[in-house]
Amino acid sequence: MVTFVARLLSAIALIISFYLISGCDSGGSTGPGTGPNGDDLVLSQCEVVEIDNMMHVRWTANRATQGTFRYGQSTLVQMTNDPDFEVEHEIILVGLVFDVNYIYRLTVNDQLGNTAECEGDFRTPVKATPEPYISNLQVTDITEEQAKVSWITDELATTILYYGAGSTSDSIVISSFDFEHEVILSGLNSATDYSIRPEAVDLDGLRGIGTETSFTTATLLRLWFDDKTIAVGETSDVAIHLEGAVDLGALQYRLQFEDTLNTHSGNGAVKILDLRYGPFTAPDIAPLFFQEIRNSQRYVENEMAWTMYYNGNTRIGTAANGGGTIAILTIRGIKAGALPSEFDEDVTFGLDMFSVQRACSLRTGIITVTQ
Repeated sequence: MVTFVARLLSAIALIISFYLISGCDSGGSTGPGTGPNGDDLVLSQCEVVEIDNMMHVRWTANRATQGTFRYGQSTLVQMTNDPDFEVEHEIILVGLVFDVNYIYRLTVNDQLGNTAECEGDFRTPVKATPEPYISNLQVTDITEEQAKVSWITDELATTILYYGAGSTSDSIVISSFDFEHEVILSGLNSATDYSIRPEAVDLDGLRGIGTETSFTTATLLRLWFDDKTIAVGETSDVAIHLEGAVDLGALQYRLQFEDTLNTHSGNGAVKILDLRYGPFTAPDIAPLFFQEIRNSQRYVENEMAWTMYYNGNTRIGTAANGGGTIAILTIRGIKAGALPSEFDEDVTFGLDMFSVQRACSLRTGIITVTQ
């Protein structure tokens, strides 16, 4: 399984890399070197601004960079970083003292090792409320049955999240005190609207209440093929169908047959001749399509990855929405009888455009071979 997962993730990475390269400008550096086009690395934006009572570090360069931000009230004793190579960056600073001056230095580098810096100072705001102030509420890593909810408070506080399908009737409480808060909701229902409301209690017992919002869990992928009847010696196609794809990045499945060549069993037998792409995985929308046929081990495995769509450097979707025929399996009847088969759950799964795993509902039709 590891080999196939690695290959599938590599396939997604190849697609992402292609569209990043073809869709983004490349550039140079103001550091000790230049970029592939001979231009210097330039920071067109470098600032620390107050947004929603929190200090945000922002920078933009003329090509993808990663950066380290050092800061402090009189010396640069604190540090945070963004290790991802992007053109635009934003970091939220936590644990700052209210209403004081800070100095800072930002150092960025591109993938060639060229560097650029900027320095400055900023003043933190006066505390907006006596109780904890909740901001930057986010819901990420949403799957069919779980989601990650995170937020930030402007002072040390406990983590409290009210949630539920349609109403916030359930709750999760983490009694430790922190600035950054995260809750993993699990056991959720697929394709369901959930409401959430974060709250926080500080060291003085004051309670802050965040804004109530909602999210929808992912639709469960459905993978199946219909019943099929063929005669001994006949060659026929079996369509593999997929439903519930919403910005699906990649899919892998294995279709396992019983011991079809055991002439002493009462089961039918077929030979797998081919597996080719269907309309939903045509090369213009799913440029990567792998198949492996193992008649000796009685299975066929299929891996595919769909085109990623970008708005600048931001991934916004894929070419896989809705559903359709993802593959055409060609078989030949060898021995009369019903042929048991199943999708192997251990190696059948989807990945969304952020490589978050998607679960599948699996159903196999009955293949019957007649004389």
